[in-house]
Order: sequence, then structure tokens, then C-alpha cells
Amino acid sequence: MKLLQFIIAVVFSAGCFYTHAAETSEEGHDDHAKSYTELSDQAIENADLTMGTVGSQNISVTQTIFGVIAPDNNNIANVSAKYKGLVRQLKVNIGDMVEKGEVLAVVENVSTGTEFKVVSPINGEVSERFIHVGELTGPQPMFEIINPASVWVELSAFPENVEAMQEGQTAKVYDLHHHKTVRGIVSYIAPQMTGGHIARARVELSNESGHWRPGMHVKADVVTDTFTADTAVKSEAIQTLRGKTVVFVRNGNRFESQEIQQGRTDGDYVEVISGLDSGADYVIGNSYLIKADILKQGAGHSH
Repeated sequence: MKLLQFIIAVVFSAGCFYTHAAETSEEGHDDHAKSYTELSDQAIENADLTMGTVGSQNISVTQTIFGVIAPDNNNIANVSAKYKGLVRQLKVNIGDMVEKGEVLAVVENVSTGTEFKVVSPINGEVSERFIHVGELTGPQPMFEIINPASVWVELSAFPENVEAMQEGQTAKVYDLHHHKTVRGIVSYIAPQMTGGHIARARVELSNESGHWRPGMHVKADVVTDTFTADTAVKSEAIQTLRGKTVVFVRNGNRFESQEIQQGRTDGDYVEVISGLDSGADYVIGNSYLIKADILKQGAGHSH
């Protein structure tokens, strides 16, 4: 609080504003009052305000959902021996990268005594090895190979999320440390909820870089609606003044609060249903300084 007061004192120092904030009402009722302040050119320069113009804006409404990276089931291979035999050699271990056709193991056929090779059917990484040298092979897999070139994001969607979701929608996926983001497509939405009232949804991702490793926890912003708002402002421009949601509109050196009714948002822009006219100049960055000056002057003239 002391820091904010210091900033306000520096920005609006003596001689910088020439008419203080006021409340006006043609009908004399507080409910219809409009708050404003008039600032000198120097005060405006000191405040370092960022301005914008009210106008139309394309807005993408998203649902933010948590999930976890999982292997693409189409890129998993469980490798078994063709015949029952004794494992003579193991050529790979967990974590090794292999190519399609690469030898994974050498097995001696117990019926014929001849050796045969067990090879990988796909390119990928050895994620599991279920057997050791000297053991007998059987119908169970010897290896699991996963190709990480594509992965799935298994999402846990709440009812309010899944109601707006459809297969084919675009999703922006990012890890919890915001190191990397990538876009994918919603490929599956479960037809029923789990016992915990959660719906499973899936996003398919390309993973050529290998960054998206199975088990990694992520977030996904699923685009559930895209529209053009006739009137929109930047989210950071919106302030709360005396319990009302407002934007500060500039007319010359006068900055006046305009109460607005908000619509949908994409986090960056907010649709304005009422309260602002297209083409108006409004304060975006450092709008809190205008709010603080109005409140300060109002408090100074309260009796």
C-alpha cells in the first residue's frame, strides 16, 4: 500500500493535475455519478499510460483442462518370440532407441535347436524388457517398444468443460513450467462420466522433438468457440471502481470511468456488451493509476 501511494504521489505530483477528480450527476444521485479526473500533459507523460481504441475483435473462448501425457496406442508394439525357446542374447535394454528391423534378442528354438532373431517391428524406444538371458520365451511379450513421434494428452474434463467441447476442436497444450507449447486436435470425448463426475477427453500431439514424455502433467486450452465481438477491450484495461466494473475513457486530458457489462473473453480481450462506444480511446496499461487518483481525490473531498 505504501508503494502504491508513493507511485501515485510521484506520478501526480504538485502541479501535474490541474482539476482534481470529481463526481457529477445531473440528477444528484450517487447511482448515476460518473467519476473522472483531468490531468496535465506532464502528468499523462509521467503515468506512462498505454492507450487503445475500442473496436471489434476476434475472440477465441477456451476451456482450461488439466491432463497427463500418455503414449499413442497406435505407436506401441509388444514384441514376442515366434517360437518357444531359450534366450541366448539380449541386444537392448530399457531406454535404448531402436529402428524397425533391429535385432532385440537371439533365441534358441527348443524344438529344433536352431537360433532365430527377435526384431523390432517399429522405430522407437525400449520402454519395457520382460525377460532375461537363460529364460524360456512364451506367449507373453519380451519387450515393449514405444514410438514417441506422437503422443496423447489424456484430459480430465468437468461437466462444465465437456458440455462445450467437441471432437475436432483445437487445443493449445503447455507444460506446467511453460517451457513449450504445441497445438493439437481433440480426437475423442468419452460418452459417459466416471464415478467422480469426470469425462475423459483426448488430444493428439505431434512429438518429433520428444519433449512430451508419457507421465508429464500438462494443461490444455481447448478452443470451444470463436467469434467476432463488435466491441472489445484488452483485459488489463478493466478495473473495479466503487463496486462497478469500469474502463477509463480518454477525451483530451480528461479520463472518465465508464461502467461496462462484460461478455465472453479469451483472457487477452473481453467482449463489451454495453457501456462503450466503438472508436473511443481507453486506457490499457497503468489504468490503476487513474483509478487511484480518482479514489484519492474523492477521499480528499469527503466530509
